[in-house]
Amino acid sequence: MPHSTARSHPPHAGDPIRSSVDAIAIVSLAIHRPLEPETIAFLLDDHRCSNTIIVVSGTKDPDSVLTVVECMAMAASRVPGLSAVVLATVRPRCAQFPAGDVATNTTATVPGDLDRWMEANEIADAHGIELIEWFIVGPSGVNCPRELFGEPERW
Repeated sequence: MPHSTARSHPPHAGDPIRSSVDAIAIVSLAIHRPLEPETIAFLLDDHRCSNTIIVVSGTKDPDSVLTVVECMAMAASRVPGLSAVVLATVRPRCAQFPAGDVATNTTATVPGDLDRWMEANEIADAHGIELIEWFIVGPSGVNCPRELFGEPERW
């Protein structure tokens, strides 16, 4: 269950990120508008604080998240005190689906996202880093494969 935050603003660099609400607020600071294919990532320390947002442009391939989590987890494993990563993949409607499929998909998730969630977890875990959340952002809002898998929040 997410921790409630009474903030009237997104967390500042160095503030703890205590919930999915905080994390989405951070993502919203970096996301391009109009939406374009990209993956946003930030590392958290042992106190759940972060001071850097990484934006990887052009992540059109759904498997791109696996490369991003690998790079982030590898980098985090080399810095004492970094212990977790949060990811957000942005999927604009037209960039992900063949022309005939756009109207049938009301979420930004695509086939294979549950497998990607499990694989991303394994990759992060192999580097000693916890994958807190993977958000998928699309024109209709935000989805989390973790929820579809039935796992509880990790905040």
